[in-house]
Amino acid sequence: MRLAYISFLKEGIYFSDFRAYDAAARSLLAGQGYGLDYVRPPLYPLFLAAVYWLFGPHFWAIRGVQALLGAVATVFVYFLGRRVLGELAGRFAALIAAFYPYYIFIAGLDYPTLLTTLFLILTAWFLLRAETGRSWLHVAAAALFLGLAALAVPVSLVFLPFMIVWLVFVPRMKWSRRAGLALISAAVVALTLTPWTWYNYQRFGQFVPIDARAAKHLPAFGEAAEEEAGEVESAGVSGRLRGILENPGPFLERYSREFLHFWTFVPDRVVTQEESYRQRIHQQDQRMVVDHSLTSSWLNYVSILSYGPVFLLSLVGLAAGLAHWRPLSLILMLLLSQALGYSFFFTQVRYRLPVEFCLMIFAGGGAAFLINKYLIRK
Repeated sequence: MRLAYISFLKEGIYFSDFRAYDAAARSLLAGQGYGLDYVRPPLYPLFLAAVYWLFGPHFWAIRGVQALLGAVATVFVYFLGRRVLGELAGRFAALIAAFYPYYIFIAGLDYPTLLTTLFLILTAWFLLRAETGRSWLHVAAAALFLGLAALAVPVSLVFLPFMIVWLVFVPRMKWSRRAGLALISAAVVALTLTPWTWYNYQRFGQFVPIDARAAKHLPAFGEAAEEEAGEVESAGVSGRLRGILENPGPFLERYSREFLHFWTFVPDRVVTQEESYRQRIHQQDQRMVVDHSLTSSWLNYVSILSYGPVFLLSLVGLAAGLAHWRPLSLILMLLLSQALGYSFFFTQVRYRLPVEFCLMIFAGGGAAFLINKYLIRK
């Protein structure tokens, strides 16, 4: 399915952010680091550099490798679903992941979304494995993949405190062992982030864990919001955080709206949907594809008719799967952590995609419950 989809894509850029990742990847291959202008997370340029080194700087190569990784992710969705809600639920979850339009789409999306999806799936998988067998190795692996996910998309790091809580309070182990596993998870994530944090410190002279654009993403209240549009970033992280603390009411109102918007059925707030924007980027970079089907309004119906049933089935699966609350709680924490993290900044449908596999697992459980209840009667 993924190979069929990417075969119809043009050899060009569909989303303008790719230019920054591409420039950093080429700079890495030239032995010049990420480049002076690069301020984004580091992992996707590394991925691109590896693909370029192996196959050359071709879009078909990037998308082909991502199609393979997407197929691997689907297999692990099956493993997760089976472990959380049983064999039939795992089969349905994998079936959804295999044919889910958004998950086919991200194979051709030149963006860190698919890498983050795979890493978060592996994070959940290894955490669930930690309840049996070599638990400390599984927790270390889970923490490594969470750190890698954060180096691709920083909001992934919001799951860390949820992971620690789950390790301390949920697994069936002695208290001392659970506390030790929680410490291991925090230490491995910290070690994973340390090289990039040190790189940023040497470059900017201050503590920047992952993304140097934090001030740009934080909402502006108070004095920061009163500055001229072109100078809002001058308030910095501390200024924006101070504005949030001094204006809790407006912030909570905005936060609630963003949290609800995280679950929206139709993609919006996509700047590349504007033809004038695509034309302007095309003038700067001839690789930008101006006319393509991804901007068509019919895609809204595809979104509603795919995400809608999965969302509704996931509610059934959550209600029916309460007997499996231990593994279920981990998947739910992962899903909610990303909704809560992004609501602090800004929400879009594509920000939800890396954790939609959680909904697929619940939906697989919902489909299995309905089939067992109404079609397979004793």
